[in-house]
Amino acid sequence: MKKIFLASASAAALFAAPALAQQTQESDIWQNGEDNSATVTQTGVEGLSDIDQDGDDNVAEVTQSETSGSTPFNTAANVSNIDQDGDNSRARVEQTNDNPGGASNIATIKQNSAYDPSNPNADATVESGFANNARVIQNGSDNQSTITQDDVPLGITGAAAYNSQEGSGHRSTITQDSRSIPEYSPESRVDVFQSGTDNTSTALQSRHNNQLIVDQSGSGNESFATQERFNNIATITQINVGNDSYLSQDGVNGGNEAEVAQLGDDNGSRVRQLTGNEAGVSQSGDRNASDVLQSSINLASVDQSGNDNKSVLDQYNLNEATIDQSGNNNVSFVEQAWDASVSVNQSGNNNVSDIDQIGDANAVSGNFASVDQSGEYNDSFIQQDGDTHVALLDQSGSYNESSIIQSGISNTANVTQAGDYSTSFVTQAGTGNTATVNQ
Repeated sequence: MKKIFLASASAAALFAAPALAQQTQESDIWQNGEDNSATVTQTGVEGLSDIDQDGDDNVAEVTQSETSGSTPFNTAANVSNIDQDGDNSRARVEQTNDNPGGASNIATIKQNSAYDPSNPNADATVESGFANNARVIQNGSDNQSTITQDDVPLGITGAAAYNSQEGSGHRSTITQDSRSIPEYSPESRVDVFQSGTDNTSTALQSRHNNQLIVDQSGSGNESFATQERFNNIATITQINVGNDSYLSQDGVNGGNEAEVAQLGDDNGSRVRQLTGNEAGVSQSGDRNASDVLQSSINLASVDQSGNDNKSVLDQYNLNEATIDQSGNNNVSFVEQAWDASVSVNQSGNNNVSDIDQIGDANAVSGNFASVDQSGEYNDSFIQQDGDTHVALLDQSGSYNESSIIQSGISNTANVTQAGDYSTSFVTQAGTGNTATVNQ
């Protein structure tokens, strides 16, 4: 049974004086198939809603409300367009614009779902929320939200996308495409929460069981996140002003987890992961930059609580890295290939740390490097080739330089530079060597 509820302009309003012409509303609904239902309620100035449903079990609900201000209204305030084609789709749009003044809320939802035609009980097994399900809630002026979800035949896994915007000037785009073998659960889901002003979020998900949460509560933040394959989880939080986050999780087997928290101003974060990785990036300072690249089964933690720090982390296979930059103007470079671990603590200012651990792809490398720079203007370089090396460096003084290069097996280097203007070079080859330097 089809149900249509809508509120539109009366015939008298269409021929009223120009002052009343601003109350004009328009609604266009097309439904074809079984059990379609559409509810449209428009209150205020120049609302526009277009719902096109073709298929069965589609439900669309649009509520647009607006309190007109004193500024003459020249363009449409709330615009909603819902296009659903297929089986078991759901959509809901709620828009509020308290002071239009020429600005507008725009929401576009397009869903195309399908079920396995070889399964006569497919309709009954697809739960609400496991088919395509989209919801957009906008509050303020000049907000825009676009949600596109697509399922191909024999490939429905379910997709649920939610977007909530409070404030003004936000942009949100959500695209989900299942493209998988017949599987009705679990679903992929995107939650985007935007408050404040002028935040932008783009979310792309493909295949199934990917989970993404984006929370933007500041101003002028940008988030771009793409997750492909299976079982990826990501959370992006942006507070304050001018933060930029890029997240990409892909790989044959998926299974990546990432958490990015940008709590300061003007920070930049880039996380790229392939298979089975975990990454955590926290930027509570200002103007920090972090770049994390992980290939397979790596663990990375980057904490930038100072200002103007830079961290570049590249890990290939079975590595672990912890980077803590609580000082200012520090630089950290880490590259690890096989089964290595590293810890970098830069609590001083203007320090540089460069760590390169290659290891042996045919053995359990087990290399470990630790750098602690609590002084200022220190420079450190560590390179370890081979297996089970240990390099420890502590630079609590200032203007020091240290270079540690180890090859072979099971060499240990311990360098402490507590004074100023010291220079140390350690090179070890062979097996079981130990070097200790105190300056």
